[in-house]
Amino acid sequence: WQKIFNSFYCLRCLMYVEAKSTFKKSKDELLQVIKEPGNLENYHPFCKKNEVQKWPGKGSVDFVEYHSGLSYTREFINWHENGYDLIIRRKKELAEVNWIVKGNDQSSSLKVRINAKFPNINSFQKWFMWHFYVKFMLQSYINSVLKGFSFFVNSKQKVIPNQFGSHSWYS
Repeated sequence: WQKIFNSFYCLRCLMYVEAKSTFKKSKDELLQVIKEPGNLENYHPFCKKNEVQKWPGKGSVDFVEYHSGLSYTREFINWHENGYDLIIRRKKELAEVNWIVKGNDQSSSLKVRINAKFPNINSFQKWFMWHFYVKFMLQSYINSVLKGFSFFVNSKQKVIPNQFGSHSWYS
């Protein structure tokens, strides 16, 4: 039983998804896009509105309203030379998200990692929900966001709603 318990305990620590895209653009160009106020309206295929309360830097706060009607607060806890880290909240903390840009003057990459939080449920429920539902939904979501980012960076055109497919939570 101890081995089974330990596997549930350890696996809950790995509850994240991530997506990465590479570009023939400079690191500075990518950073400029992600650090612009209201930036999600340009490339996020599920974002209806991205209103800024405080910008830029650590302590920034904005609000995201999705096409489904859901809305979240994003609180920026770190703002650094490679991107930023933020907390997604709707009454309670739901996720920590890392936006990381690496590269040079010729090419760069953007990686976005979502570290899910599950407030007020036990470890087994967290493990079960993560491995059989949530991680697939979040992976689909972040893949679409990165596709939208790539589209915007390469074409300079805003994405349209659900441009890369719909999502049952956010469309």
